Amino acid sequence: MDVFDAMGSAVTMRWLRPDPVPDDLIERLIWAGTRAANPDNAQLWDFVVVQSLDQRTRLCEAMCPDAVAIESMRTAVKTIRDPAKKRIYESAVHLLENLQVAPVLIFICGSSLVPGDANEDRYLLSAIYGAAQNMLVAARALDLGVATTATHHRNVRSVRRILGIPDHKMIGVTMPVGWPARSYSELKRKPVSEVIHRDKW
Repeated sequence: MDVFDAMGSAVTMRWLRPDPVPDDLIERLIWAGTRAANPDNAQLWDFVVVQSLDQRTRLCEAMCPDAVAIESMRTAVKTIRDPAKKRIYESAVHLLENLQVAPVLIFICGSSLVPGDANEDRYLLSAIYGAAQNMLVAARALDLGVATTATHHRNVRSVRRILGIPDHKMIGVTMPVGWPARSYSELKRKPVSEVIHRDKW
């Protein structure tokens, strides 16, 4: 698939099938992530790949809301007027409710060039999110589905404990990976003519 075609249809796929994903495809995703730009080429990222059903179950129990919270979220979604935004929130609720279906969870972690310096976080995050975007496009080219989420923020302490992530590593992205359960579609974005400014604003 042409890289521009992949970029143009690399939607966040929150509807995934439980079918296993071969290890070689997961490694290709990680390879794509490690091609991302990063400060000083320090490559201070790590990727925790979770395929074990036991580990996935423990993580889902830690990160996913209970039935009451899910129902509350569904009720809140019903109040959204904008159809596009409504679809996004509905799919986000679906993912939370069905996170255990994803056969693979990848946690993209990173550390700062200067540990303890909060000013360095911008460099760390640029590397983590660059890696995530590369993986999103690569997944589309491989016909896989991925979603870049921050689901770990619901219970960072438990996620760290379950995965044994060192204190100096930040968890930046939780990425469910699987075969898409819905068809891909073109991304809906503003025309370039509306966002480009030549020589000055």
